[in-house]
Amino acid sequence: MRFDPLFLTMTAPVVVPGGIATATRHTLSNGIVALIQRNPSSPTVKVRGEVRVGAVNETAEQSGLAAFTAAALIRGTTRRTFQEIVTETEERGCSVNASGGLHSTGFSGKALAEDLPLVLEMLADMLLRPVFPASEIEKLRGQFLMSLHESEQDTRTQASRAARALLYPPHHPYSRLSSGTLATVQQLTCADLQTFHQLYHPALTTIAVVGDVEPAVVIDELERFFGEWNLPMVPSDQPLPPVAPLSGVQRRDVVIAGKVQSDIIWAVHGLARDDPDYYAAMVGNMILGRLGMGGRLGDTIRENQGMAYYVYSGLDADLGPGPWAAVAGVNPENVGRASQAILKEIAKFRQEGPTEQELSDARAYLTGSLVLGLETNDGIASTLLGIERHNLGLDYIQRYPEIINGVTHADIVAVAQKYLSTEQYVLTVAGPGLPVAQG
Repeated sequence: MRFDPLFLTMTAPVVVPGGIATATRHTLSNGIVALIQRNPSSPTVKVRGEVRVGAVNETAEQSGLAAFTAAALIRGTTRRTFQEIVTETEERGCSVNASGGLHSTGFSGKALAEDLPLVLEMLADMLLRPVFPASEIEKLRGQFLMSLHESEQDTRTQASRAARALLYPPHHPYSRLSSGTLATVQQLTCADLQTFHQLYHPALTTIAVVGDVEPAVVIDELERFFGEWNLPMVPSDQPLPPVAPLSGVQRRDVVIAGKVQSDIIWAVHGLARDDPDYYAAMVGNMILGRLGMGGRLGDTIRENQGMAYYVYSGLDADLGPGPWAAVAGVNPENVGRASQAILKEIAKFRQEGPTEQELSDARAYLTGSLVLGLETNDGIASTLLGIERHNLGLDYIQRYPEIINGVTHADIVAVAQKYLSTEQYVLTVAGPGLPVAQG
């Protein structure tokens, strides 16, 4: 469950004439959607892409397979070894990478504009022709297992695992973390990776290219390197399993010996990105637990009451309805008091909604942060991918301020009362547990 705070990187502005509305959208002969934005003020070019195949396509018994497969793409192809890929890109000051997520497998590259053909060739090689060499897969497995060992001692990660397990049935892909577990990752084979890779399909792929490039030239290069990727059948969408409403309060405690901090997660079922309630929920979540040092939750529980090292809220809205949650890191002795404080603040928010100042601040932050996100080639490429994934239209950036400023106090109260229940929710706590009183 990803609940990390928002971080904005302040950089020198990159001026893109006309903005994203001027981006070129082109469908290649094999179904790949290409999104190209020329940015003549930048000497570099950024490539970001995704194949809409991820952890939702794996079974619980093979949890972590999507992430493992994606990370292994760079470990060798029919044309280059892992070392050759690393050496060739480093010599030219380029980079390529791939990673697996919940709904998609992402890939990216960066280079000087003149080296774009090399980056596209490398990425095509990784996506179309990986070989998953056994020796490299074992090295990669060791890295995955080390990270998973560390996560077993991380209170926030373990609280997240427990919360997802309570929110969703075991067969639902949202019931687990996409990183997998020690047991499942240990059992994955090279053949498993090869089988999962066969789910990749050009018609499920989007590639965004941003930099000092001519769209027509980029389209030709994409056809040259990716055009041979032709598969007969387009996989059908795999619908998410139904999820029963929560009944009452469900709590789970995860004891991790030796810890000096506990993490609390309060969570309910949220909503999907295409839900009509999304924008009211996004603005509401920003006010509840994001603005400043953690929104209203941070002001009350951290700043005023001093009961948490950090506290914030997260709205996980993607192709399916993920969790809407509040997270707090506290002294183990404050678990009970902090949990009650979170509930009290959520109940107050349900009843009263935001103040006019909070709503004004949230609108200003959300519209301003979007502009900041478009100050780099990478930010533009990421935004283009999001627009394509959710069918928002290339004029979305122009429409966005009006959408956000159109969210009213009544909209936020309605969505808070609809989703943020103080009677049906899950509560998980990961930490050392309270000491047992001595007789």
